Amino acid sequence: MQTNRPTRALAVPAALSLVLVLAACGKQAAVPTPPPVPEVGVITVEPKSTPLSIELVGDIRAFREVELRPRVTGVVERQMFRPGQMVREGDPLFLIDTRTLDSAVADAQARLLEAEAQLQRAQQDVERYKPLLVDDAIPRQTYDQAVAAQKQAQSLVESRREGVTRARIDRGFAEVRAPVTGQIGIQQVEIGGLATSGQTVLAVVSTLDPVLAYFSVSENEYLDYMRRIEVSRAAGRIAARAPIELLLADGSQYKHPGRFDLADRAINPQTGTLTLRAVFPNPEQLLRPGMTGRVRIVYDVADAAIVIPMKAVTELLGRQFVSVVGADGKVEQRAVTARERIGDEWLIQEGLKPGDTVVVEGVQKARPGATVRPVPVGSPAAPAAPVGAAKK
Repeated sequence: MQTNRPTRALAVPAALSLVLVLAACGKQAAVPTPPPVPEVGVITVEPKSTPLSIELVGDIRAFREVELRPRVTGVVERQMFRPGQMVREGDPLFLIDTRTLDSAVADAQARLLEAEAQLQRAQQDVERYKPLLVDDAIPRQTYDQAVAAQKQAQSLVESRREGVTRARIDRGFAEVRAPVTGQIGIQQVEIGGLATSGQTVLAVVSTLDPVLAYFSVSENEYLDYMRRIEVSRAAGRIAARAPIELLLADGSQYKHPGRFDLADRAINPQTGTLTLRAVFPNPEQLLRPGMTGRVRIVYDVADAAIVIPMKAVTELLGRQFVSVVGADGKVEQRAVTARERIGDEWLIQEGLKPGDTVVVEGVQKARPGATVRPVPVGSPAAPAAPVGAAKK
């Protein structure tokens, strides 16, 4: 009995280990879950007619902007407008102290009366001496002196009349009136302030419809633009006076197209640029002097052009690439040649063809040779398998 105890003690653990091994073999081995296929936003290349344009920074200015400067010196007595209101040409805006001017008018009138009295005496002398001259009752010299005195008195009267006219004109300048119809700004001299003739700016009046946009181009840009637009006009791709668009500071497009107005006569020697000007209607008075925007000028139209968003293009070592998804869902990195920029898009000259699927969102996920799940940009993600994926 004692000899069998050790054998039984060894058999129990061995049997237990055998049971555990058999139980483990009965279970199915766990299979690792593959990572999900990344989704990328794509567009399908579709050739289309695309206008070609250049964008230049422009400054908005009033069509007419006039500084109100008094033409007489005096203290500002009255202000006859509210800052910011619309005024019509000829409306009174400021009144300068008129007491000195009224005195000048009265003095000029008194001098005129004095000259007219002298003229009257001279005319009486001529009329009295003339019949006496016939009978040689007076010397000829006396008559000639009377005639000369009459002419001198006549010229003095004319001079004094001009003096009265000038004094009245100066009196009229005491009322500063609107030179144009437009909007007046904030007054720059308060009531009681001294205004100096021809120097002090009282306020500024601006016309707001239409407005002007000034912009500049370099000499090379100007030459290139003129050559291109000449070719496109000769081919009939754009009109002789193509409209000009204006992009505002917030990126929105101004709804009223403008027109080219003029080019400066010469290149600025300091900056090497040529100043151009466009006119834009402004019936809602949205545009204000001092604003900035981007002027877009269409100079040609490209037929069957391939245009893709700029964010789809990556640059590496001076070359440009895009990620193209093939029919099997795999990514191919393809070299392209971007011809020129159109807003936030590139016009592709080489490297893409109609029907290509280009990655525009999630470009960092689209590694060459990787399998991706293309989702058209602007549509909700669909649960469908990638293009060309094998059926399970």
